[in-house]
Amino acid sequence: MNERSSVRILVRRSLLLAAMLLVTSCRDGSRETPAPQPGAPNTPDAAAAAPSGSAARASDAGSQDSGSARGAAMSDAELGALIERLSERPGDFPSDNFVSNETSYLDVASELKKETLRGKAYVGVGPEQNLTYLAMIDPPMAYIVDIRRGNIIEHLVLRACMESGSNRAEFVSALTARPVPASLVGREASASAKELAEAFSKVAGDASLRDKGVERSLALMARLGLKLTSEDRKSVAKIHQEFFKKGLELAYTMEGSARRYPSVGSLLAQTTQDGEAASFLGTEQAWQRVRALMVANRVVPVVGDFLGEKALVSIGKDMRERGLTLGVFYTSNVEQYLFQDGKYGRFVSNVRALPVDPASVLVRVWFDQGRKHPRQREGHRTTSLVMSAQGFLDRAERKPWRSYWEVTTDQGG
Repeated sequence: MNERSSVRILVRRSLLLAAMLLVTSCRDGSRETPAPQPGAPNTPDAAAAAPSGSAARASDAGSQDSGSARGAAMSDAELGALIERLSERPGDFPSDNFVSNETSYLDVASELKKETLRGKAYVGVGPEQNLTYLAMIDPPMAYIVDIRRGNIIEHLVLRACMESGSNRAEFVSALTARPVPASLVGREASASAKELAEAFSKVAGDASLRDKGVERSLALMARLGLKLTSEDRKSVAKIHQEFFKKGLELAYTMEGSARRYPSVGSLLAQTTQDGEAASFLGTEQAWQRVRALMVANRVVPVVGDFLGEKALVSIGKDMRERGLTLGVFYTSNVEQYLFQDGKYGRFVSNVRALPVDPASVLVRVWFDQGRKHPRQREGHRTTSLVMSAQGFLDRAERKPWRSYWEVTTDQGG
């Protein structure tokens, strides 16, 4: 081999080595800018418009639980548009219904924690009880459907309070307009829901924190692009005022009734029959799981009538477009009123519009109003029940349901 050939070989080797180094460098460089995580909230514009620090806290929450990586996060604008698209004209209900009143709500915990419900969508009704069920099943998408426009407002107030805090104590502080009690500082992650409720019961509300809460909630709704009416703004102020006045002692009230109901604090402090702290405030992990869903814009509050022609049908369509099936449909005792209207068949049709499979379930409650349910537990006025959604539909196909009592006692489908 002559000198010229040797030089050519050395040059080729040098060029080949340089090319290999360039490819390696490009590959390494691609790792320095990770792809956006599904749990990371909103768009850059929306994050810039968020209340101070909320975007960073939302990102932290999204990394708390692997469940937040399932499903696609939406931008604020997308969530706002989806709320408007799925919602229908609001109706009336004879109560503000700020908090739940079902003491048996944790009796279904073992059913909702089954693996067969993982990765499936959630549909529910009413206020904060839904958050406990979300903590149990950790769905990729959740739709909270209520005939009251005020229920949308309340869930967005809860969302704004979750954004403002990085732990349960800070969330309760934002919700009740009370500073975090000194006894909880350093114990935010380990305190039980009962300890949280007891500690906050000893702290007075702060009007300035209430006013900041109203501003924070309105700012969130503005970020979502929702068109608020003057009544909506009054609802925001009223919700904050009620929690400011009563804290976690706030309880359900029924217009024209003298019956006393349990406080939301006592409900959240309940455990299952096995002693498990299963509410969304029961453990820090459960709260973080729900918070991650919220800030990823995967909890969609909707104005909807269970007898309506739009909301539930549109939700079924949205679920199909996302490749989802129904995991849980929590109806509370709404079906009781549907029989009074004589239009229960319309509700059955709306359930049929949802994509169900053999694992999908309905969760409902029977209230003891002069007739004790066969499965009612001592010390409870309510009985929470789980039923196969497919079994419910198959039974309706064979023989139409005639009463709410029949629906809640014929659990075999």
